Amino acid sequence: MTNTRVGQKIIIRGNDFIPQDLSASIVTIDEDKQTILLELDEPLKHTSTMYSRVVASPRLSKDDLGSLATDGVLGCSVTWVPDDKYNLDEPMDLSWWRGGAAAITDLCIN
Repeated sequence: MTNTRVGQKIIIRGNDFIPQDLSASIVTIDEDKQTILLELDEPLKHTSTMYSRVVASPRLSKDDLGSLATDGVLGCSVTWVPDDKYNLDEPMDLSWWRGGAAAITDLCIN
């Protein structure tokens, strides 16, 4: 999976954090770290927190980002990034995360 996928539409399937499917676009891909940064088509407000971005990585060691390109579906761990925690200089940094706003789900090519 190369950065030619940037801009591609993705569906984040409903999960333990959000019951409905969400539509997003691929913003950037780090193949070395096996992570994808997604930007939600519509920001999500959960309790009093706004989320516009999601960081996803393959859930199982047997999976890699190429599975999304070849199969159209990838089982992932996803973390919603609060707008006030997003760091433009390190967009996929999750060092601040201590719980909440995360789930196991599938990403699907839209």
